[in-house]
Amino acid sequence: MFLIHFLINVVIVACELALAMAAGWLAWQMPLVFSAATVLLAVGLGFALEIKRLAFETPFYFERTGGIGAVLRAVVGGGQALLKGVVAGLVSLMTFTGTEPSRLMFVAGLFVVVVLIGSTLLRRMTISFGARPANWGFFRMAVPLGLLFSAVMSFFPPPSSVDVVRQVLLDLPQRPSIAQAGEALFSLRLWIDDLIVKLVATYTGPEWAKVVGIVAGSNVLVGFVIAIYAVLLSEVVRTMEEAHWRVRGNRKIRD
Repeated sequence: MFLIHFLINVVIVACELALAMAAGWLAWQMPLVFSAATVLLAVGLGFALEIKRLAFETPFYFERTGGIGAVLRAVVGGGQALLKGVVAGLVSLMTFTGTEPSRLMFVAGLFVVVVLIGSTLLRRMTISFGARPANWGFFRMAVPLGLLFSAVMSFFPPPSSVDVVRQVLLDLPQRPSIAQAGEALFSLRLWIDDLIVKLVATYTGPEWAKVVGIVAGSNVLVGFVIAIYAVLLSEVVRTMEEAHWRVRGNRKIRD
C-alpha cells in the first residue's frame, strides 16, 4: 500500500511539472496564444472570485443595498475581472514576445520555476492552514511571486541610452512586428528600471537602490500572470490528491 501511495504521489508531481512546463512552452513558442489564454483564464477565474469577494465586502461599505446588491456585485466584479484580464494579457504579451531566442527561453523557464514555487506554497498553506488556493492565490500571491520574478530579472544587464535610442528610434521599422515591438519594449523597460535605480542610488546608496529597483520594476507586474497559473496548478493538484484520498478511504471502508 505504501508503494502505491508513493507512486501516485510521483504521478501527481509529474503531472504538476508537466502542466507548468506546458504553460511555459506555450508562452515561449506561441506568445499570442498564451496571452489570449491568460486573458480568458483571468476573466473567467476573476469573475467568480471577485463576486464572491464583493459578497463579503458589500456589508462593510453599505448598510442597505436592497435588490441591487447582486447586480452591483456582478457589474463591479465583472468590470474588475475584465480589467485585470486585459492587463494580464498585455503584460504576458510584453514579457514573452521578442526577437532574442536565448532571452525568451530564459524568461519562459523562469516563469515555470516561479509558477511551481507559487503552486507549492499554495498547497502548503492549504495543508497547514486550510487556505483556499484560488481565493488566496488570486488576490494575495501576485505581489510576492512578482517580486521573486523581478529579483531574478534584475540580473539582466540594462542597455545603454545609446542602445535604446538606436533600437527604438532607428532600428525599429515603421510597422514593426509584434516580436520586434516586444524586444524594443523589453529594452526600454530595462532602461527605465535602471534609470530608477540610478536616481534612487543618489539618495540611498547602491544596495538599497537595487532593492527599490526590484520592488518598483516593471517585471513585478508579471506576478499577476504567474499567480493565475499557480492557482490553476494548485487547484489541479489539490483535486488529484483529494480524489486519491477518497478512493483510498473507500477501499478502507470496503475492507
